[in-house]
Amino acid sequence: MCLICIEYQKQKMTIREAWSAYGEMAAGMEPKHADEVREMLKEAEAKEKEEQQKNSNP
Repeated sequence: MCLICIEYQKQKMTIREAWSAYGEMAAGMEPKHADEVREMLKEAEAKEKEEQQKNSNP
């Protein structure tokens, strides 16, 4: 696991911070893991947006 995976899963890094770190670290990652991290962040972002929509619609 990489720093992004560890810190994000511990909730010590926001999605925004994780995307920023991904931008800096992706070139040095194994391509397969870079894809996995990108998918993890996309899914987390979609889930967060869904939760925000639920909370804004009473």
